[in-house]
Amino acid sequence: MISLGAAIVRTALRAFTYPYRRKFASLSRSVTLKNRPYEPPKGFSFDLQNLGGVRVEKLVPPQWGGGIILQFHGGGHTAPMNDMYRRAAEGLAANCGCTVYSIDYRTGADLTYPAVHDQCYSAYAELCKSVLSDAHFVAIGDSFGANLLLSTCLRARDARLPLPSALVCICSYIDMAASGSSYRENCYSDPLYALPRGCDFEEHERHIRRISPYCGDTPPTCPYLSPAYADLSAFPKTLILCGGLETSLSDSKTLRDGLLKRGCSAELHIFDGMWHDFMYMFPRLKESKAAWREIFAFISANTPTKKTI
Repeated sequence: MISLGAAIVRTALRAFTYPYRRKFASLSRSVTLKNRPYEPPKGFSFDLQNLGGVRVEKLVPPQWGGGIILQFHGGGHTAPMNDMYRRAAEGLAANCGCTVYSIDYRTGADLTYPAVHDQCYSAYAELCKSVLSDAHFVAIGDSFGANLLLSTCLRARDARLPLPSALVCICSYIDMAASGSSYRENCYSDPLYALPRGCDFEEHERHIRRISPYCGDTPPTCPYLSPAYADLSAFPKTLILCGGLETSLSDSKTLRDGLLKRGCSAELHIFDGMWHDFMYMFPRLKESKAAWREIFAFISANTPTKKTI
């Protein structure tokens, strides 16, 4: 049973998203998050870098323990780095004692694959020439960011670049074909993406199993576009978290199964009654705090230390 606070927020979310869901509109294209000039918390060091032609934000906490976290933010291919992800970076840095590098890839509704994927890989490859050269880092991604993380690791593995010591994939969106069973099972319960009550699933299935324009002419089952279809051999240990009401819940299960099939270590934690990216959107909820504690503990246990930045 979810907390009272989560139940209230979930109800409010259903009401807020209803006008978009009624029109079968994409939330990532329709809702713009406020993005003010960033001021890091007192004692933190913040720097903007250009790596491989891609903007990267570097955040160092007052107490740096030697580890590094690489963050791939979500939001589809239309939402840029924003305050929600900077708050996440602050929490990761402070609680794990790590420097956080956040890839601020260029976004746009007109972009198609592999535009965003190439940017992330370019920044990753450039970082591998310096701070990531000896794999002393953990990578984290949420939603489409988990897709970008996994695709980048696939290309890095194939190119024999260093891989992270561990991965954290949150509310993964890694099947661009939207083929999983949860798209039907949660088609009315997901507070962000559900069909309005009274809409027949068969009639509106294409709206639930939405194929992103980002796919362009690339088949949505291409492994580098949709890591759900990839061979994940030799991948690092991975922590996977998601909400039980997500239409894309199947993506997280597919990721776990794909890793275990190849002999990799993978743990999946499904938070019953919760929705997509709940811990990012509402970090003060009881369930969100529990999720972040689990993430912090996993990263701290799997982050080797370094002597230099």
